[in-house]
Amino acid sequence: MKRYPLHTLLQLRSHRVETARMLVLERQRQVQERRDACTQIQGEISALNDERAGQRLRLMDPPPPGMPWPMAMTQREAHIDHLGELALAAQQRLLDAQGKLREAEASLDEARKAFFRAKARLDALEKRKDLWRKEQNTLTARREEAMNADLMLATRQNTNGPF
Repeated sequence: MKRYPLHTLLQLRSHRVETARMLVLERQRQVQERRDACTQIQGEISALNDERAGQRLRLMDPPPPGMPWPMAMTQREAHIDHLGELALAAQQRLLDAQGKLREAEASLDEARKAFFRAKARLDALEKRKDLWRKEQNTLTARREEAMNADLMLATRQNTNGPF
């Protein structure tokens, strides 16, 4: 059987599909990393808010021995304010991380679309290859039938004599 005339194109499209698949996997990994970073930052924010709430509850606890009340209150309030600032900074980092996550998800979407386009083109070429093979098999079968018919005709002519 003859080689498919678009064999090189078929190989090229297969390579493109594999490249697109690898890109999708890479983008999925990036999205997961971004998602994990967001989760980690959310955990930090939650821990800071919990610690801040705990410090507020202990605001009126008696100060350590030898430390005056006003100084203890000032230190505790400053610590509570510091925890609030840390939480705000973490909120900003979370917003930035969520923006990067959205970008990574959009990039993943594009990579998936490119993969499915490449896969569809490969599938169309594969279908055309199958049709070509069927056509080749049909042509071969017709040639064989024609050869058999010629052989039968020649056999009849030889058995019937020259006249």
